[in-house]
Amino acid sequence: MSVRFVCLANSYKEGGRCIAGIVLDRYSNPIIENGLPKWIRPVSDIGHGEIPKEWVSNINILDIVEIEPSAYVGEGYQSENATFLEDSILVTGIFDHTKLAGLWENRPYLFGTPGKAINIKYINRLDHSLTLVRTVDFEVLENPSDDNPAKKKIRLSFTYNNNEYNLPVTDPVFLHSYQNSTNFMDGIEELYLTLSVGVVFEEWHHKLVAGIIIPEHT
Repeated sequence: MSVRFVCLANSYKEGGRCIAGIVLDRYSNPIIENGLPKWIRPVSDIGHGEIPKEWVSNINILDIVEIEPSAYVGEGYQSENATFLEDSILVTGIFDHTKLAGLWENRPYLFGTPGKAINIKYINRLDHSLTLVRTVDFEVLENPSDDNPAKKKIRLSFTYNNNEYNLPVTDPVFLHSYQNSTNFMDGIEELYLTLSVGVVFEEWHHKLVAGIIIPEHT
């Protein structure tokens, strides 16, 4: 049976892409379970589940996507994961961004902690790795790369529930737009952010800005 979802992230992951979104009913309305939107992350059996870029290069944020899941393999903090039939992925429409209102979550902290990463000792306390939040207090930052000081790493500093976060951006469309013109964010007063928890790296799971939705630009 096919599953429909609104794409809220198509981000860089381990040389491929991580695609994820909120599941929709047959009328393209978000499905809510236990007061929270139901998320799905289609994954492959490659490496850490990354999807080859060529499979999803035509998918944009807010596209309505249909897939044929082959197995729901989510467990622990990555409870949203599902494998799917490669040739089943299909874009069927565009989601009305005004329906995102009210889907952002209101928790004390992002993924249970105020910091930028979660230690492997505590990751099993978490039962999700995707969330949508809204922020009106944010700033794009450029940090030099450790490997190449001339190359900049783009991060987003933002406030959520009176806590300040400074996280890497892995949204390729946003990164491309920012690199073409650092002024393209001028005048923007509100962002919707799809946030995710990355795979373990040196005993830490880092929080990532996997998708950025600018309401004024949709």
